[in-house]
Amino acid sequence: MSDAVAWLAAIAAGCMIFITNAYLDLDVAPTLFYITLVFMSANFFPVPVFLAVALGCVAILTATFIADAGYRDHRLIAGFVRCLIALTTITLLALRSKRATNTLRRKEAFFLGAQKLSHTGSVGFTINDEVIVSWSDEASRIFEYPLDETPTLAMVRGRTHPDDLAIFDSVLEQAARQQSLIEVEHRLVMPDGRIKYVQMIANPLFKNGRRIEYVGALMDVTASRQSEEALFHSQAQLAHVTRVTSMGELAASIAHEINQPLAAVITSGESCKRWINRPEPNLEEARRSLDRIIQNSARVSDVIACIRALSRQSEVQRKAEAFDDIVSDSLTLMQHDIGNHQVRPHSQLDAPGAHIKGDRIQLQQVIINLIINACQAMANVHDRTRTLRIQTSVQDNEAVLEIADSGTGIDQDILPSLFDPFFTTKPTGLGMGLSICRSIIEFHGGRIWVSSTVGVGTQFLFAIPLTTLRHDE
Repeated sequence: MSDAVAWLAAIAAGCMIFITNAYLDLDVAPTLFYITLVFMSANFFPVPVFLAVALGCVAILTATFIADAGYRDHRLIAGFVRCLIALTTITLLALRSKRATNTLRRKEAFFLGAQKLSHTGSVGFTINDEVIVSWSDEASRIFEYPLDETPTLAMVRGRTHPDDLAIFDSVLEQAARQQSLIEVEHRLVMPDGRIKYVQMIANPLFKNGRRIEYVGALMDVTASRQSEEALFHSQAQLAHVTRVTSMGELAASIAHEINQPLAAVITSGESCKRWINRPEPNLEEARRSLDRIIQNSARVSDVIACIRALSRQSEVQRKAEAFDDIVSDSLTLMQHDIGNHQVRPHSQLDAPGAHIKGDRIQLQQVIINLIINACQAMANVHDRTRTLRIQTSVQDNEAVLEIADSGTGIDQDILPSLFDPFFTTKPTGLGMGLSICRSIIEFHGGRIWVSSTVGVGTQFLFAIPLTTLRHDE
């Protein structure tokens, strides 16, 4: 339809030029019509047709000049040259503009296509006496509003998850302060109840006193967040399976940790009975025996609670925990297993006031796994003492644990692959232990690494950021 209109407009312009040349004695009017025709063709036709129209106009102008014998008058020659220069200049400018417009349209098409494929929209908001919002079609699709509806701040707020309204308000506060970079992630609630996760990053484009205009990108990251959540649940299930497997390997150690205080309970009970059955009952000694019974019973209860927690598949709970207590409880469970491997442990807990925010059970799983690996690494050491060094410390606002053995060490070419899934140096290993350890530590915002010297031993270390202990925790 637009092409037909363009052709009709071009024919009408051509007729007007012909009538002007034939019946009117004007020097400038034909040139103005030629310029108009050139501009029209630049807007409606592709470059080859446009150039053909422009050359045709120059040819008609020249032919008319020759047919009218204008070359006999120097004034007409000067006028013809001026018209020719003007028409040529306008043609070149129109050609440059058309090419720039074509390039811009091509880039816009790529840009819109990329936005649609990547689910990334453009957003803009101007802060002055009021907030004016604008967005691209893809941003409108993300918010699920009609494309022809003018965006407003109320529309954006209406889609924001109620629990994330504080984040929405913080964006406006940052913009009012004219912050140089605004970056947030929050949730949207669709009319049918679906939850979307979006990320926005914006920079100021224009500042003029109190008026500031921001332009940014809005990305729908719902699929990514759902994938991360599914991966996390899968890792949690795999970690649970690994914990249960480790519990089987630690059966002897667990039995020892339970039997030892139970035996003490029986001994203390018999002692209490003897102190009471004496001709003159010694109530003070009987009371001390009862205290020992209570202490050892509490110890059994703690060990059983720890075992139940390790074997139970539960949701991850991140809360403030004393770092040294987590390490100490793990060592308690591993004491008998360490003795069975004829390993001499040296523990040095130098982070008594350090608290981290994490899941106690998962972190104990990491520590137990590293201790088991260290003990197994020293199984073939017979020419020196099998030493296991366990040390905690605080470095650069992080709680650090080092578990070092005096085993045979690990080759340098193997070290980079130790934390890869399914990589193992054990004949019967699954190769998932250290991979799970890394996932757990990274989930806690930490890092884990290893160093080793062949023939000397291996050191595993992990660090977790410290947290501030609140009064209500």
